[in-house]
This record gives sequence, structure tokens and C-alpha cells, in this order.
Amino acid sequence: MSTISPDVAAALATLQSRWGSAAPRRAGDAGDGIGDVIGALATVPLPAEIEDAPPTPLAAPAEGVISTGFAALDGILGPGGLPRSTSVALRGQGSSGKTTLALRTVAEAQAAGSIAAWIDVGRSFDPVEAVARGVRLEWLVVVTPETLDEGVAIAGTLLGGRSVDLLVLDLPPRLDPATRPARVADRLRRLAALGRRSETLLVLLEPPTLATGIATAVAESSGLRLELARRSWIRLGRDVVGQATDVVVARNRFGPPGRHAELRILYADGDERDACLARDDLLVEHPAPAIPVPGTKNDATAPPLLAPSPARPRPLAPSAAADGSPAGRPDLRLVPVGTGGSRWPAVDRRNGDRRESDGTRARRPTRDAVGERPPARA
Repeated sequence: MSTISPDVAAALATLQSRWGSAAPRRAGDAGDGIGDVIGALATVPLPAEIEDAPPTPLAAPAEGVISTGFAALDGILGPGGLPRSTSVALRGQGSSGKTTLALRTVAEAQAAGSIAAWIDVGRSFDPVEAVARGVRLEWLVVVTPETLDEGVAIAGTLLGGRSVDLLVLDLPPRLDPATRPARVADRLRRLAALGRRSETLLVLLEPPTLATGIATAVAESSGLRLELARRSWIRLGRDVVGQATDVVVARNRFGPPGRHAELRILYADGDERDACLARDDLLVEHPAPAIPVPGTKNDATAPPLLAPSPARPRPLAPSAAADGSPAGRPDLRLVPVGTGGSRWPAVDRRNGDRRESDGTRARRPTRDAVGERPPARA
């Protein structure tokens, strides 16, 4: 039987003292004489100092902070991410990137072991987009309420019970006619206070067309407010593969406001077929046109391509015409109604079928069906 090195012998002795009969052993000890060592773990002996070495700690985010998934944005925030136990408002127009930012935040929270919920009042949640941003749908609670009042009530229940660590509330662009803005604004303020007490991060997706009272309540109750605006499209050849978004810290209780960062959002990344998106020399940015927002200066409606030509004004008559038409309207004539005839004279001077004065309709004389039959073809 061949001999083994002292390191392997020491490793076998250590494993046998820990695991007993389940530890790898030498084949000669079992009496079979086949090979030196039985067991896959003995093929790679452990270092002698492995027993006393402390375990290497894994990289973890800062205490009480959830990353946004964008290093540039985490760098301009005071704590290095979105602080827990606060409310964050993400304000931007359609396709500005606020939903993508919220999805990336949910994905980072799930990776850290947190439980997230999404209340989709604005009906904008896309599961395909969520998976593309790294969200695990099996660990995400998605609720689609009928009205904003119901959504705020569900959010209050989740925060009061401390059931989630991250709650996203997608506010609708327009309110239901039965919704009272003053009541909703007061409940949003209470919701933000409840999130601080329960140490839950509350993310509010705020559209620019939100009612004034509710927008004021969101601005007052949020400890961090980010305003997003799409700056340019990212093209690969003639295809649009992403966008560049500017983020401005409008309000920050945890650091200085007014900072600005650029987010590079790619619509498809991470796949082997999308390896070309990692090459910056192939991607070109093109300025994106501004999106019109109702009620603002850029709310300008372009004229139609085929606009009708304006009608020419007709000349006005200085006085009443001889036939009795009113002054200024020569196209109208007053036609007297005949008293002796059974039909009403038409305005265009042609007699047509009219109803009699007693309500019956004048009928034409019955034709002879045989005499009116067309001749047969030869």
C-alpha cells in the first residue's frame, strides 16, 4: 500500500473526528487494498490553518439602506442608497424611467432578502419588464385595486402589520370622479408617517398630471424626491436599444439636494445575444423630443397635415331684401304657405311628398301590376 502525504493524513484525521464514519478514509484501513483514499473530499486536502481561520464576510449594503441598482444614483444620495423607514417620491413623465428605477430597487431589495409589494393603481405594472429588471415575481406581492382609496387602504394595512420591507404605490395619472382629493391627500400623509414607524421604505410613483392637492401632500410627506426626465435615445445602428435619463435630487433630508446623475437604461441586456450592448463604441445617443404635458407651456397641439381651408365670408346685405329675407342673410327666403293645395311647397320650388294637414300621407295611385311588368327578354 502506498503512503500518503502528512497533509492528507492530517486532513483525514480532522474530518474523521468531526464526521465519524461518514468521513473519507484510506482504502487500506478498510482492508480492500484498492487505491489510497475513499471519498471525494479527500482528493483536495484542506490547508492546516483552515480550522482557526475566521469565515470571510460577504459584501453587504450599508445598514438601513436599499440600493437603487444604479451606482451613479447611489453615489449622489447621502447614505449611498434609498434609506429605509422613509418615503421616496419618483416624479416623471411617461417613459422617463421612474418605473424602471422602482423595479431595479425592488430587485435589489429582494437580493438582500427583503419582501416587497407593488400596489398597481396606475395599471402600469408589466411582469415581463419586471423579470427583465431582475425582479423575482414569486417573491413579489402585486395588488391591483379598483380605486385610489382602496389602494391607500391596502397600503396602510401592509404597513401597519409590518408585512413588507418595501412598498411601491403607483399613483394614477387621473382620479376617479368619486375620489375626493382632500381625503386622499390626508391619508397619504398618514401613510408616510406609518411607513416611518414601521421602518418600511415607501416608494411613490408620481405622474406629472396628478391633482394639485395630492401632489402637494406627496411633496410634503416624502423625505426624498427624485425628478426624472428622458434626455436622449440610445441607438445601435437604426434600432433604439435604450435611453439616457437625467435624475435631479429635488428634496433630500439625508443629504444636500440639487445633485444630478445620469442613468443609462438599456431595454435588453444580460443575454448572450445582447453582448454588443456592452460596447460603448457601438452605441450612439440621439436627442429625444420633449413629451407634451397638459397644462404646461409645451402643451402645444400641432396642426393637422390636411387642414381644411378657411371658409370665405359672404357679403352682407345692407337692408332687407325685396322678397322679405332678413338683412345680412341673402341666402334665406321666406316662402308663403299655400292654402288651396293639399301639398306643402318646398323651399327649392319642387313639389315633394308631404303629409296632409290631417296627419295622413298622400299616396300615389296604384299601378297595374300586369301593365307595368317589363317585357320578357327574347
